[in-house]
Amino acid sequence: MASKIDKVIDRLERLNQDVNEIKAKGIGLLPLPPLVKGGLRAVSPGFDGALSELYFDGVRAVADVVLPANVAQEIINNPNVLMDSQGAISQIPARPLLATVSKPRKVTKKMRMQRKIQSTAFKNANAKGRKQNGEFKKGFDQSRIARLAQKECTKERQRLGLCEKPKKKGTRKGQVRKTARRAFEK
Repeated sequence: MASKIDKVIDRLERLNQDVNEIKAKGIGLLPLPPLVKGGLRAVSPGFDGALSELYFDGVRAVADVVLPANVAQEIINNPNVLMDSQGAISQIPARPLLATVSKPRKVTKKMRMQRKIQSTAFKNANAKGRKQNGEFKKGFDQSRIARLAQKECTKERQRLGLCEKPKKKGTRKGQVRKTARRAFEK
């Protein structure tokens, strides 16, 4: 399999051959004596072909010494091979493959219901806090809209019985209820 650099060299060699053919045809247009033109036509194709072949064989040899095609293919396709800024090639230890494809999480009925409630709550909160062109109304920002939506979501979940209403706080430790204080004062 030829590498990209080999393909480029092949294209350049074909281009050089085309130039040599045009040059051979152009010899007839030169203002030279007929004997000189005949000699140039006889010598030019062989000389140009030999010179081109020698040049492109040298270029291919240098390209193969710099980075052989099979080594380049291995380096490019191997994720464990790195090249530093100076051009030194090093191998890194292979990492164990992790499970890249994880099984999707099962969505329960309760989760679907919660998502639906939250979706409608955010729609309502956005409608309340935004103008027709999508900008925020005065005093609203994304955090306020999110708080409104969460509050609405909680109330809806409580209404549907998905969560319980928080218990009302009684008296704190060290405090006395007002009714008890009144009864004591009498």
